[in-house]
Amino acid sequence: MKYIFATIATAVLAASPAFAAEDTGLYMGAGIGNFAVDSDQIYNGKNFDGSDFAYKFFGGYQFMKWLAVEVEYFDGGEPTDVYRNPSFPNDRLRLGTSVTGWVGSAVGIWPINESFDVFGKLGFVYWDAGGSGKVRNDVGTIVKTSVNEDGTDFAWGVGGTWNFSEAFGVRAEYQGFELSNFNSTSLATASIVWRF
Repeated sequence: MKYIFATIATAVLAASPAFAAEDTGLYMGAGIGNFAVDSDQIYNGKNFDGSDFAYKFFGGYQFMKWLAVEVEYFDGGEPTDVYRNPSFPNDRLRLGTSVTGWVGSAVGIWPINESFDVFGKLGFVYWDAGGSGKVRNDVGTIVKTSVNEDGTDFAWGVGGTWNFSEAFGVRAEYQGFELSNFNSTSLATASIVWRF
């Protein structure tokens, strides 16, 4: 993930003179990054800790220099974790969860200078999660099962945007989702932003 941010930052900072973004209007964008999930006491006293490649699409409307509303869709891939039991050294339990969601947020914006701003956002995420489990040994899969769940929970995010032209910019963002049955879920992304 750090290489994605470093590459974008280097390219943007090397660009010629900065441009101020429009204070109002529609915008849209797309990003890629990392989705991480953590949950306590999943199996035999051990935690679930997994991450996977993620992507998202978003769009919004900026009413004024300080305020916007935004809607996004994200796909968090399928973070997985593997567990072993000393009593059964040849067996292993593989758990995975796939999470997608729609997020609606109010975005507060703080312009730092003509080309860079930081932002924070609060809202809600409507999420859909699928869980899967497989027990395997040296021969193959012994047991497998799956479950599905959905819900609506609190979402937040912080980040910054560098506007390298009047129409285009890049955004680095970290988001947290308070999903039921998980201790923490987070999405870190680098995105391209296009303003109309």
